[in-house]
Amino acid sequence: MEGLTVIELRKITSENFEECIRLDLTEEQQKYVASNAYSLSEAYALLNDGKYIPMPYAIYNDDIMVGFIMAEYQPIDEDDPEDDENVYYLPRLMIDKRYQGNGYGKKAMLKMIEIMRTFPYGEAEAVVLSCSRENTAAYELYKSLGFVDTGEFDEAGDAYLRLEL
Repeated sequence: MEGLTVIELRKITSENFEECIRLDLTEEQQKYVASNAYSLSEAYALLNDGKYIPMPYAIYNDDIMVGFIMAEYQPIDEDDPEDDENVYYLPRLMIDKRYQGNGYGKKAMLKMIEIMRTFPYGEAEAVVLSCSRENTAAYELYKSLGFVDTGEFDEAGDAYLRLEL
């Protein structure tokens, strides 16, 4: 039956944002992933800044919201001499604690990568994300999808992983 699961990514709207905010993680996972309310606030702020383009989506299995995923298109920042490529950054993936262990995270990631490969907001060289190596389930998921640990770390000490597009 698991093979028949159809995952769909739907834009966050005024009709589904409250349901998205109510999705929750296990207590252990909360130290690794920001809340959906924070993520949606971040998306709003990014949109207003006009520098990066947020791509927040609710993850649905049939018509049941099971999670949240967000990417950002980050074009080269001309003011940053170290920024030399366009990328899609993936700051958020979460599956509600009630629906974990069903493969929804992997299928949602595959859908999001498929979207990013169409370059909806501009061409990019790679998808980049950061993940704590201690968050084993997420770290192994990303590696199973072809992401490579770059050996670099963000300010929180999370490892940067990269998938060439």
